[in-house]
Amino acid sequence: MAINRNLIIFAGLLASFSLASFPANVAGEPPLLFTFGDSSYDVGNTKFFSSAFDPATTWPYGESIDFPTGRWSDGNIVPDFVGRLVGNHEPVPPVLDPKADLSRGASFAISGATVLGSPSDTMSFGQQILKFIELHKKWSDKERAEAIYMINIGADDYLNFAKAHPNANPVEQVAFVARVLQKLSRDLMSLYKSGGARKLAVQNLGPLGCLPIVRQEFKTGESCMEMVNFMVKTHNERLGPVLFAMTVRFRSLRYSVFDFNGEIFRRINEPSRHGYTDTTTSCCGTGSRNAFGCGYSNVHSKLCSYQKGFLFFDGRHNTEKTDEEIANLFYAGDRHVVSPVNIRDLVGKSVTFLPAQEI
Repeated sequence: MAINRNLIIFAGLLASFSLASFPANVAGEPPLLFTFGDSSYDVGNTKFFSSAFDPATTWPYGESIDFPTGRWSDGNIVPDFVGRLVGNHEPVPPVLDPKADLSRGASFAISGATVLGSPSDTMSFGQQILKFIELHKKWSDKERAEAIYMINIGADDYLNFAKAHPNANPVEQVAFVARVLQKLSRDLMSLYKSGGARKLAVQNLGPLGCLPIVRQEFKTGESCMEMVNFMVKTHNERLGPVLFAMTVRFRSLRYSVFDFNGEIFRRINEPSRHGYTDTTTSCCGTGSRNAFGCGYSNVHSKLCSYQKGFLFFDGRHNTEKTDEEIANLFYAGDRHVVSPVNIRDLVGKSVTFLPAQEI
């Protein structure tokens, strides 16, 4: 009987190790922040990854904070503002910076990244996750489980598809969206199962067909490029169900989806209501939409005199003003703009680490 009693105790101890419940963060203990994605979330990885010229490291990028940092903006971007809102005093550093202090998290996002596979001068979403898995022992299971994982990926997949297949029919477009989401789902599962991620904060895709660079290159006039916007709409409609399906399979997964698309459309359609004077051309660049060449020394680009009046800083990236507004809504917005919970509530969610039961 004593042996059986000891076996029961031992089994209970094993269960306690494999079923570790991590309570919600308490005041004074901000969560770690990890970010993944493309140039919209890149805080400087591009300049460490490739020796090629990186416009985001030159003026006028960083104009609103007095110096360029490798961010594709006149200043700070969404993850910078969210980091402050969750209680981190310093922005997360680019993971490829050999001198970076990764104790409070890291950014894996890099310009040009895609879901389906990126050129050699960048890292795909899957490669970013593999890099995180390679480094994940730098942080404890508890830190990784309580951390917030911000994700903004897929824009370059659809922009590249539109350039390569401008005459694709709707059936081909929907099939491509399905491929992107299938791979995205697999990558998110890897982040959960091998990386220990439990709290995903996903930004859906904006109206890419309305980007100044797209309207300029495809000569759409006063209209947006509907083909790209159709694929984005399909992607966004299916993104929430993909994440919900993951929570059915992985009981300890929590997520938040921010309606970036809706917020950008609102600003494009009602500029004055949101304090903008221009929501269709870029602050920095050249061309019919002022959308090309910002940061290139051999391009005679123009710079607007008041960045806060513009929705877009360059042909495809937001101004700091826009990103600050987006971050505030992502963090504390209601269910009309972020669901099923915002980042503030996501931070407060308790999670359970269940590797054995769920893999």
